[in-house]
Parts: sequence; C-alpha cells; structure tokens
Amino acid sequence: MKSPPGDELKLLFDALADPLVACDGQERIVLLTRSAEQLLGWSEEELRGQPFSMLVPLRLHKIGGRSLVRYLLERCLQHGGHSILVPLQRQGGAEQLLEVSTGHTGEGAQERITLSLRRVPEVPLPSPEPFAQDLTVKHWKYGHLGARLHPGTARRRYQLIFENAPLGIFHFDTTPVITTCNDYFVHMVGSSKRLLIGLNLLTLHDPRVLSCITATLDGKHAHFEGDYVSVTAGKVTPVRAHFAPCHDREGKVSGGVGIVEDVTEQRQTEEERARLLREAQEAVRVRDDFLTIASHELKTPLTPLSLRLANLERRLERGEPVDPTALRHARQQLLRLTSLINDLLDASRIESGGLALHPQPTRLDALAEHVIHLAERLYDAEHRVQFHRPAQPLQVRGDPYRLEQVIANLLENALKYSPAGGPIHVSLEKRDSLALLSVSDPGIGIPADQQQHLFERYFRARNVSTKSYGGLGLGLYICRDIVERHGGRIWVESEVGRGSTFYVALPTLTETQAQLEHSPGHSVH
Repeated sequence: MKSPPGDELKLLFDALADPLVACDGQERIVLLTRSAEQLLGWSEEELRGQPFSMLVPLRLHKIGGRSLVRYLLERCLQHGGHSILVPLQRQGGAEQLLEVSTGHTGEGAQERITLSLRRVPEVPLPSPEPFAQDLTVKHWKYGHLGARLHPGTARRRYQLIFENAPLGIFHFDTTPVITTCNDYFVHMVGSSKRLLIGLNLLTLHDPRVLSCITATLDGKHAHFEGDYVSVTAGKVTPVRAHFAPCHDREGKVSGGVGIVEDVTEQRQTEEERARLLREAQEAVRVRDDFLTIASHELKTPLTPLSLRLANLERRLERGEPVDPTALRHARQQLLRLTSLINDLLDASRIESGGLALHPQPTRLDALAEHVIHLAERLYDAEHRVQFHRPAQPLQVRGDPYRLEQVIANLLENALKYSPAGGPIHVSLEKRDSLALLSVSDPGIGIPADQQQHLFERYFRARNVSTKSYGGLGLGLYICRDIVERHGGRIWVESEVGRGSTFYVALPTLTETQAQLEHSPGHSVH
C-alpha cells in the first residue's frame, strides 16, 4: 500500500543526512527531521508549533533588534549562503556549537524557513592555510564565533578574512616572489594584481622591506613603518607593515606573509593634533605676552598721572597758580588709560557678539575733521596733519561714535609710528558707490609677511618695540570688526622704512539705502 503524500515527504526529510529544522513565517517550528531530533535531544512532537527561540540561548534572542532566525537569514543573503556558527540549546539547557545554513521561500502565510544544522568537530586539525590555526575565538557573543574549525571551514574562513580584511595582505615564497595578494593591497600599492603577482621582492629598492623579507625567510617576525614608494606605480603611501614566516608540515620555512596597514589617516590625525598643539601653545604664548604688555601699558599712564595730580594738589594747598600744561598732560594720561580700558572692553564685546552699533546718516568728512582737530589738541608731536577733503559732503549710514573710534585709532597709529616727524595725510573721496578714507604716514612701516596678521587680536609687528611704542594690539582688531559690520573693508599698504597707508572703504548713504530697499522685510523711512 502506497504511503500518503505527507508521509512520503516526511520519510524523505528523515532520510537527509544533515539535521533540518523548518519554521513558518512566525518562526514556529513545523518540521524536525529524525537526525535533528537526535542532535537536539527533542522530539518532533515536543517542538512542533513551538517558537524556534526555545532552542536559542537567552542572550541571543535579539541581535541588533532582530531575532536570531532573521539575523541568520540576512547574513546568509549577504555572504552568499555561507554557514554561520551558532550555539543552540539541547533539551535540558546544555549548549552546543553548530554550523547553521539557512534557506527561505514564500511570503506571508506561505513563508517557510529552513535551518540546516551540522555539528562542529572539537578536535584541532592541521590547517592547510597560513594563519588558519589562529581563526579560533574564545566565545560567541552577539554574532562572534567560537570553537575550532575543521580544515574545509578553516580554509573558507581564511579566504573570507584574506579578501575582506581592511589590510593589505600578500604571500611570498622562498624565491621570494609574491604568489598571491588581496584587492586591498592592490588598491594600496596603486598597481594591478597582474603586475604584483610574480614580482620578485629582491628587485625592490627599499632596504627596509628587503631587510624584513630576509628576516622572515630566516624564520623571524619583522616590522617597519614609514613611507613606501611603489616600484610599479610610483605611489607613496605611509604604511605600517608586519612580516611573518609560513612553515610547511615539516616545520621548514616555506615563505612568508606581509600584512600592511595604510596609516595615511592616522598620520593626518597626528599632524592635525600636532598643529592644534602648536596653535594652543602659540595661544598661551600670545596670552602671556598680552598680559605682560597689558600690565605694562595700564601702569604706564598711572604713574605720571598720580605724580601730576599730587603736584597739583600741593600747589592748590599752598595757594600757588596751576600750570595749564600740567592739567593737559594729566588729562592726556587719563584719556590714554581710558582708551586702553575701552579697548579691552570692546575686544571682549566683539568675542561675545555684544558690540552694539547705532547706525544713522553720518557726514564722514565732518567726522574726520573733528577727529583731526582733537588729535592736534591732544598730541604734542612734530607732525602736521593734512586733510584732503572730498569735493562734496560725503554721507554714510553708520554709528558716529564707532566710526570716530576707527579714524582716531588710525590717526593715533600714524602719529605714534612716525617718530621722525613728517606730514600725516588724511584723504577722503568718493569712489563709485564707496566712501574711501585713507591715512598715510612716513613712519617705520610694516614687514610684508606681517601685514596679513595686522588685524588679528593682540598682534604686534615684530619691528615694534613694546617699550618705544605702547598699545595692546587691539586697536586694529577692533577697527576691522567695526568696519566690516558697517559693510565695509579695511586694509593696509606698507613698506618697511617708508611708511604705511591704511584704507577704509564704506558704502555711501545712497548705496546703503538702495540695498535696504531691495532687502526682503526692510524699509527705509
């Protein structure tokens, strides 16, 4: 009598040599072959309809948010059907390491998943490939494999590592000729595999590599780190290389393996770290220099101011007349001290974004004339300040106080850095839609390589003595911020020993109004 189709199918499954477990789309066990019953210690009646997770250790119920079954299916698809080592539980809770291959068919209610199981031998066998004996890992945890592999598995594992390792790997024989290499090594060297396979390593011109090859063929491990220049492509690559000998079954050296790491990113990281360290050290040096200069600069006006005030106090107590010159000098020292403190405050406001501007229509020619008049009254210098006025009144939209601060700083620098005297020229003219202000002096000038740093905070040119020329190195830094926030630009042209000319270009009032009118959400009243 012929068996029913279902029984016939069961007999066929039971005849399979490899244990097999089949599940539905809900991962419930629908079939267990006889060999699987013997391997797992469960009967089909006990497991049919139960979730496959009954066979899975608790720590592996979820891997990356997925069940073990879904994880194995995904890995199988990614790696072309390769088996994966998995610990499963026998009845009673004991774990055993199995080599699992997964299959899948259908969708939804028709979905079926098969898991083919194979016991992994525990006895270590000689490896047919270099380093395959090292492919043992102590335990399984979240996808890591364990137990020793039989030769066929070891060969497949080694080949998988060889081809996919993020390292350049090549083998060479005792000739020594390269017999094989992975694609990463080909990419690293920048040549083709056709040229690399068969390359005699003795033809290389790098003595470090030759020394490592010689040591390896003598049965020793060798290392080197540095720039490697490819003979075949001329490509320069920073590398860290390790060489190890390979032995045959009799223990004789049969060649070697080279493992090469591209350390380009690491070197760039180290260079970046070194650059940041240099910048930090320079910042500390600048800070220390600034504190020294600031201490000196703040004390400098206080001493004569204190002496003059004490002298004035004594004269007033004795009823003697007060010299107006002494009062003027005291006022100059007070203004200098106030200016230094204001510079410190403004620099702090700029860094915190708190330097406020109050723009309004401003006659730039009248403002420049006012600053020049104040400078002539305050400074007893051997200079004549010549103002070259524009043909017509020139208006800008700006903060009068802050623009006055810019002009005053440029004029003060021109007077201060021209110790031999000579005329200071202040010019103002209209250039297209810009108001162009220039302040020229016949002073000491600024070295060309220093000019690009001139508007940085705390910067002082190297030909400036802190004893001869005061200041905190903040004035031009503050000027640049003020000018740029007005939509303008500031720059310098200078030659050592022949003076400097500072330029400030600002949009005229007409140009600023036109820009505001065409800006969304703005209107000019």
